[in-house]
Amino acid sequence: MLFKATVSETTLPGQQPLVSIYIATQNRPLLLARAISSCVAQSYPNIEIIVVDDGSKAELAAQNQQLLRLYPQINYVYLPQPSGAPAARNTAIKMALGEFITGLDDDDEFTPQRISDFVRHWQLLDNYAFLCSGYRVVTSDKRRHDFGRKATVITQQQLLYANLVGNQVFTTTEKLRTIGGFDNRLPSCQDYDTWLRLAETFGKGYRIAGCSYILHQDHAFARISASERREQGYQMLLQKHRHLMNRAQLASQQVNFALFNDKAMPWHAFWRLPVLQYPRVLKIVLLQLWARWRAQSGARA
Repeated sequence: MLFKATVSETTLPGQQPLVSIYIATQNRPLLLARAISSCVAQSYPNIEIIVVDDGSKAELAAQNQQLLRLYPQINYVYLPQPSGAPAARNTAIKMALGEFITGLDDDDEFTPQRISDFVRHWQLLDNYAFLCSGYRVVTSDKRRHDFGRKATVITQQQLLYANLVGNQVFTTTEKLRTIGGFDNRLPSCQDYDTWLRLAETFGKGYRIAGCSYILHQDHAFARISASERREQGYQMLLQKHRHLMNRAQLASQQVNFALFNDKAMPWHAFWRLPVLQYPRVLKIVLLQLWARWRAQSGARA
């Protein structure tokens, strides 16, 4: 099912370039409404929004369709059979008319200046494979933590240590199509894999200053990336890119997997990390310890 788009297929002389935003969704109309609102509220005027519904249940798909009727400028595609977030995103990437493209998870949101900042920096900077920004995490206890606020170049070698990008990048639609979009075979880690392939094919990326992506962990729904298949996806990612990694990068992957999957910290691997990696890892460890302490204190109360 496809709702008619109302965007132009061309950029008129003097007009700012069209930017496509893709959103994959499934069974979360209330969260989708927030994500769409943050896209519609962008200060940048020339965008198209493509929502791909990955087989939501009939009653929830109906809610999605009712919501999207409020926004006739949005393309809405319903996939009757769930195929996974990568396939849904790839559907949108194939449809996109924009010179540039970026994405948003259906449970997250943009700040109003995000697209404007990306377009402005792309025009000022030279020859980057992608742009990204810092991101703000909203936790279950409504606390907010910012990551990656400082501007920096992100090389392929740095990406092999960790996903320094986060959930989404801003790049040209041509580049994302050239690498084949997201890998449908991976049950998780598809975003990280995509950034690695962008860097391998087109070179370094650039993180602009500030946090314009808000990542919500304050709701009861499972995140797209969170499931029992996370470890399988991680192992497949590691197998796919292992030939590019040195000893320290492999150690970093071990540490990162432990950090984000509630595993015991492999301190033998931690000490093989470059010293510059220590603050990032220790910050996450301390935040996790603080969250556990608060949860335990609340339970005792």
